[in-house]
Amino acid sequence: MRLPFQARLERRRIRAALPEPLRARLAALKRAQRGFGTARTLRRAPLALARFVALDLETTGPRMDRDRIIAIGAVAVAERSVGHRDAFAAVLRQRRSSSVDNILVHQIGGQQQLDGRATAEALVEFLEFIGTAVAVAFRAEFDVTVLVRELELELGIRVRQRFVDLAVLLPALFPGTQNDTLEDWLEHFSLRPIGRHDALADAYTCAQLLLIALDAAERLGARTTGDLMSFEAAQRWLGWRR
Repeated sequence: MRLPFQARLERRRIRAALPEPLRARLAALKRAQRGFGTARTLRRAPLALARFVALDLETTGPRMDRDRIIAIGAVAVAERSVGHRDAFAAVLRQRRSSSVDNILVHQIGGQQQLDGRATAEALVEFLEFIGTAVAVAFRAEFDVTVLVRELELELGIRVRQRFVDLAVLLPALFPGTQNDTLEDWLEHFSLRPIGRHDALADAYTCAQLLLIALDAAERLGARTTGDLMSFEAAQRWLGWRR
């Protein structure tokens, strides 16, 4: 059995092995998070002004307990609009390329994976991009699990990023639908994706769905990010997740 202090020691060892510039950037991120205040401060942010980051991950497989991140795509939604220039995309360098079947899904070739960005550098830049925003994803449990594990393995940090799961939130705002998949919701709202199984394209799709969700939430009386999270929490409590 692995004791808790062993995990802390391992994370400390990983952080100590990082290049000094990356350690300094991680320290700056920690100070910024501390300076932003508590989760209560985040929940009080007006929806009209809040910054969200819609994201998607492409991984080496479907196992969130073991597969690694191949690509990250993220698009900001701020002041009720998609920030087309406020986006992040990176292919992370792999020690070995993923299987042929996996490559056929996300279309990131073996050599492209081997030539990707240094993982630690890309992850730090990604954390800087998110900042204090609320992260948003569809079926967020997968993204949360993979991302948290990757940050611990590569940077030696534990991040408790707050996620809003569109797969839970949308049924709360549009009850009575039979929509289940991302494709179902896109068809429901007559949205045409710019691509599928591409991290940045899927993140942009999530950003479009988030705009629709924000508009619906405001019509139902939501005024802050906390109100939006309350809709999601109520849906989870009811056990209604399609």
